[in-house]
Amino acid sequence: MLRFALMICATIPAGSVQAADLPDRPIRIIVPFTPAGTSDILARVLAEAAGPFLPRGSVIENRGGAGGNIGSAAVAAANPDGYTILLNGNGMAISKQLFKNPGYDWRQDFNWIARTASTPILLVVNDKMPARNLAEFVAYARANPGKLNHGTAGAGTPFHLAAALFDEMAGTRMVHVPYRGTGPSVAGLLGDEVQLMFASSTGVDGLIRDGRVRAIANTASKRSPGWPDVPAIAEALPGYAAELWYPLAAPARTPASIVAILERATAAVMADRAF
Repeated sequence: MLRFALMICATIPAGSVQAADLPDRPIRIIVPFTPAGTSDILARVLAEAAGPFLPRGSVIENRGGAGGNIGSAAVAAANPDGYTILLNGNGMAISKQLFKNPGYDWRQDFNWIARTASTPILLVVNDKMPARNLAEFVAYARANPGKLNHGTAGAGTPFHLAAALFDEMAGTRMVHVPYRGTGPSVAGLLGDEVQLMFASSTGVDGLIRDGRVRAIANTASKRSPGWPDVPAIAEALPGYAAELWYPLAAPARTPASIVAILERATAAVMADRAF
């Protein structure tokens, strides 16, 4: 997986965010996916937790579509005054390899603020799927090429790539059905438009606990502490690994002094054990 460095000042105490430095109107956080996905939930939790450090507050604006490219391009082109920032996933790091013109260049068009979170992806299936565990799922997918639909939050997203990597390593051929975000793709799973998803854990956690979908595996290189009974795909396909992480960014020409304010506010939130 391609990697890129994201700046974070996690050791700066909360008290170093001075009142005189704070913005005089709400900050707009663009989430380039529809509501209810991990990016959206994380942005809202982050915005709420940052309230004491950004007293004018912040608002979340969802701009879904094109695998996150529409919202990301909007931030890249926004006025670099610190009032418009982006919370996206790590699919940005390979956007130029996946799309002829994603509308931005992640190396040049953004000033990176922080890497806010990381999480494994969960492979989940609906109640129509006969496979009950990872071994059965691999065998069933191999025996039914082109007959299983998998939903994602969009083409080129980490979920899509996680499924493509699975296909390559398992020798399977699943049909990709891209949606405009995690919420619509979950609806597709429940309605049997798709039989499985490589999904953000926050997007399907409640459904798993309610028994409406089954977690077959997670995409990290080993089992997750949050899901100890769910095997890693690597247990069946050695070397498989695909995780999510979520960067926060401002337009490239945002002054360093403003980026530093946003870094300090984010670092103060991330240093809070409650967050």
